[in-house]
Amino acid sequence: MLLRFSTLLFFLQLSLFLNAQKQQNANWFTYFAQYRLSQHWGLHADLQFRTDERVHRTNQSLVRVGLQHLLSSATNLTLGYALIGNYGENGYYGEHRLWQQYLHTVLWSSGHSMTHRLRLEERWVAHNDGQEGWRQGFRLRYFNRTLLPLSRTSPTQAQPYLAIQNEVFLNSASRDINPNLFDQNRLLLAVGILHKGHTRLELGYMNQYLNPPKGPDVIHHIVHLSILQVLDFCTF
Repeated sequence: MLLRFSTLLFFLQLSLFLNAQKQQNANWFTYFAQYRLSQHWGLHADLQFRTDERVHRTNQSLVRVGLQHLLSSATNLTLGYALIGNYGENGYYGEHRLWQQYLHTVLWSSGHSMTHRLRLEERWVAHNDGQEGWRQGFRLRYFNRTLLPLSRTSPTQAQPYLAIQNEVFLNSASRDINPNLFDQNRLLLAVGILHKGHTRLELGYMNQYLNPPKGPDVIHHIVHLSILQVLDFCTF
């Protein structure tokens, strides 16, 4: 099943790649964290900087926080807020988001895992042409991430693994932001190290396909560096 799913992602992204008319390079630096505060409550936080090819300009910065309700060790619900800074033709402009999320992870005894994430965003995006006010809209995102261990080392040691993930973005009632139903697709292939069971360092390649409101479709070839943590403060 995993092989079939990976093959489907490959051919999906290949078809999008062949249809794209514009290609660019970029670098993304990201930090994702889940802080468990009690048996049923936690905090989500992530910080991202997305730069141009030479890391001379930040094309997008993102700070996202959320309150999590932990239904189990594998399932949680999150309500959050995000502040985004975007770079456009006329300089930087801001964006505010409210977001709600369902996340579920399936674990196998062999160390493999697959995470499903469904996220709804309510967006307020500033104009980038001198106009006042905000453009409003909704976006639905589905994210799938599979981890494949590359060794059988002890959990107390550094454990290498392969990460395969894909995320699809769909717009709804977002004519002012992007009237296209299909917004974008992100496919990531990365290698990582799990340290002491709670901190991951990943380096990979992301292929981001964008369907903008006007102009040609765009492919971004991205060097993706991530730190991911799951910290349990209620045991301290």
